Order: sequence, then C-alpha cells, then structure tokens
Amino acid sequence: TASAGEFKSQNVANLLWSLAAMDNIFDKDLTVLVDHLAARILELRDQFTEAEKSQLHQWLLSCELGLASGASLPEGVARVKQTIGVECLQAFSGQATHESQLQREVAAAVRSAGLEVEIEEEYRDARSGYS
Repeated sequence: TASAGEFKSQNVANLLWSLAAMDNIFDKDLTVLVDHLAARILELRDQFTEAEKSQLHQWLLSCELGLASGASLPEGVARVKQTIGVECLQAFSGQATHESQLQREVAAAVRSAGLEVEIEEEYRDARSGYS
C-alpha cells in the first residue's frame, strides 16, 4: 500500500478532487491524510499538469466553501492555497467554457419578453473560476 508521500501528482489531485466531490473536506477521520497530501502538493508543485491544477483548484474552493462562518482553513490547506492557489485558479479559468442549453433558453426568453437588458450569456466568476 502506498503512503501519501509516494503519491504522484495525478494521484494527489484525483484523491483530493474526489474528497471535494464527496463533500468530505473536513471529515475528522481524513485530517491526517489531507495534511500529508497538502505537504505532498508542495513537494510536487512543479510536476502538476494544468488539468491536475484545475482539480486542485476545485478542492481548494470546496475547502473555502465548506468552512463554518469565521473559521480558517486548516494549516496545510492554507499553505497550498498561498503557494499555488493562483496557479490552480488560472489553470481552471483557462479552460474553455460552453454555454448550456438552459443558459440559451433563459437568454432567449428574456429577449422575447422585450426586456431592455444586456445579457451576458457566459460569465466567469473571477474568484471561483466557474462560469
């Protein structure tokens, strides 16, 4: 069985992304693992691909959104964010966006209603990188 210190960049990115997707960011049973993975991110900093950095951005964002009001990020997560958070956001934001069918339908409905508003059909949030 591999320890977190042996994980390659893709292993780290995939595991942390999956924890974010499962909403297990602050599970007490996973604290030690997340701390080790955060340290491993800093060790592998120059080895992450753009896709892996994008996954790490989603993990970092999930960590921020999962905080209780007034709480701080765990130390390891905060170090990762401070060290490569901007790179991860840039990788995520650099991905092509595609408007959804729902976006097109809403824009068409607003236009057909004759409302005098400017519609920005594809907007990317600067903080989260999501469109």
